[in-house]
Amino acid sequence: MKLEWLQTATGQTLLQQERSVAAAVLERVFGDQIIQIGQWGPPGWLLEAARTQFAAIIGADQDVGAYMLPERLAIASDSVDAVFLPHTLELNPDPHAVLREVHRVLRPDGKLIVLGFNPLSWWGIRNRISPQGYPPGVLSQISRRRLSDWLQLLNLGVDTAVACYATAATGNPGKLLRSTEWFASAYLLVATKETIPLTIIRPQARRRPSLVNSLVNPTTRTSP
Repeated sequence: MKLEWLQTATGQTLLQQERSVAAAVLERVFGDQIIQIGQWGPPGWLLEAARTQFAAIIGADQDVGAYMLPERLAIASDSVDAVFLPHTLELNPDPHAVLREVHRVLRPDGKLIVLGFNPLSWWGIRNRISPQGYPPGVLSQISRRRLSDWLQLLNLGVDTAVACYATAATGNPGKLLRSTEWFASAYLLVATKETIPLTIIRPQARRRPSLVNSLVNPTTRTSP
């Protein structure tokens, strides 16, 4: 990702809105630790509202706390309370592998927070026609519905999705694109790792023959 784009007026407006939306979610996420996979904006800027005891940024970018490939995390399974993916899926060539790793490290009832770009927006149209993608460096844009389907296959139930009304792709930072939320430039989605209940299969009791006057009903047979 060409992070220089985030220093533009349009990029700064996007970051401000995404930070505000993310803060409202992070304030309701509790636990021991949250990890952000991938850098987006100033280091630690998006995690300032986190209520967890520990927060870290990891990934294959510069200025991260620990270098790890998003699709191969050196983290124990079922150990993380929350994972934050700020456009990480759109910057990775294998978003499915990233989601599988996220599901592995999340503890049961853990939270997944995703920032994504909306392919149905003006930015989505520009991304399809631009040779460098839009914003520059984005490999693909994943719709909320498509992402929800992926998460459902991993037993990650979607809790909520919030639109981020970023500036229009015309480059005019002073004019916000206040269209319907489905056509907003970006979104934030929150999901929970669901636990699969165990179904106890009890052995089926044998059916006892009925008794008549304490005697077993005789079987009707035809005499030879």
